[in-house]
Amino acid sequence: MSISVIDKFLSRYSREYDYYHKLALLCARQCENILDENGIRAIVTSRAKRPDRLREKLEKRDGEKPYTRVETVYEDIVDLAGVRIAIYFPKDREEIDKLINNTFYVHKKKIFPGSTVATYEKRFSGYWAYHYRVSLKEETLAGAHTRYDEGIIEIQVASVLMHAWAEVEHDLVYKPLSGALSDEEYKILDELNGLVLAGEIALERLQDAAKKRITENGRPFSSHYELSSFLYDSMKRNEKKGTIDPILGNTEILYYFLEKANLNEPNKIEAYITKLDPDTEKRNIVDQIVDYIISGNPEGYALYNEAKKEFNKKTHSHFMKENVKPSNKNSALGYFLSTWIAFEYLLSEIAKVRGFDSKTFPVYLLKDMNLLSKEIIYEVDHLRRLRNEVVHGVKIPEDETLFSAGQYIENLIGKMIKELPEELKPLIKYVIEKFDL
Repeated sequence: MSISVIDKFLSRYSREYDYYHKLALLCARQCENILDENGIRAIVTSRAKRPDRLREKLEKRDGEKPYTRVETVYEDIVDLAGVRIAIYFPKDREEIDKLINNTFYVHKKKIFPGSTVATYEKRFSGYWAYHYRVSLKEETLAGAHTRYDEGIIEIQVASVLMHAWAEVEHDLVYKPLSGALSDEEYKILDELNGLVLAGEIALERLQDAAKKRITENGRPFSSHYELSSFLYDSMKRNEKKGTIDPILGNTEILYYFLEKANLNEPNKIEAYITKLDPDTEKRNIVDQIVDYIISGNPEGYALYNEAKKEFNKKTHSHFMKENVKPSNKNSALGYFLSTWIAFEYLLSEIAKVRGFDSKTFPVYLLKDMNLLSKEIIYEVDHLRRLRNEVVHGVKIPEDETLFSAGQYIENLIGKMIKELPEELKPLIKYVIEKFDL
């Protein structure tokens, strides 16, 4: 009998309930992190379906299409683990869509409005949301948590207003306490839906008004949420036809850094925004802005390191080593960063002398300036990736690797003073003295 299949499923699911509860919680934490880092205001909740509340749903679905085995039930009920993202501003759905696709394995996406069971012909469009069927990426899990990479989670993204209305409608339409709803009750639900949709328009206008206030008044950003909104809109305004939505990166660290560098105003970072590569899949907006500010600037590196420490302290994250100041040449990391900063500074100054575009990150000018061989440029590109791992990554390479990289850069600068044109040699000597190489 098909009912026995339901009983077997519920018995098995009851034993696995804790797994699905933890699975949903892990997903919710990742959602909270990416939303906070990208400056998106939202309320994230998670849950696993309670076994005692599943029976009625299963028996109803079994009556429509009988279950033949327990695995069929698992395939049919895709939201055993669920995460709800209730966003403050409806327009943020599109940016969240990009973040979810970057963070999780997305197996399926469903876009609402959809149809609801009703005898009353609705005037308003109903439920507006994006639903995702996802699983966690193994590289985002550690230790015992790696066993959660095969679980399926449903993520629902809608405005706070829409979520509230949907809860009311779902409970009244699908779980009526005393029979089917009357036309009058459907009309009231439809009317409430209209008010919710009007409320979403008001929220969009509120978001647009806040953005306008930030740019017009020229005052400092009050939070990384305002900074994120400004960066996202600036990139969208300047995007080339056919480019993808910009990837922001960790705007909270950038916010702390801009405050420390006295650059925490729209007009002070406009110059850096004009330099940005619209293909932010290669390097996100935050990393690009930081790189332009700190390039060849020891103080900038130190301030950025302080910003990361402040962020890590707030989030209780300890993935960055404490001693990463470029001035500490006694450490492998300090030695590598000191030589790299000197090299960045040298390239930037040579570019100015040669009349090259100052909007380009110094290392990217090597090919254009035709100063070094292809083999050396290849090695420098490898060092650039090492530098990015140190500055923007989540781990510090081995000391031996860093010492070797620092020695290579120091030797390269020494080689440049012998082989480059005479007009550049005084500049190279100045850099060697300035950075005590």
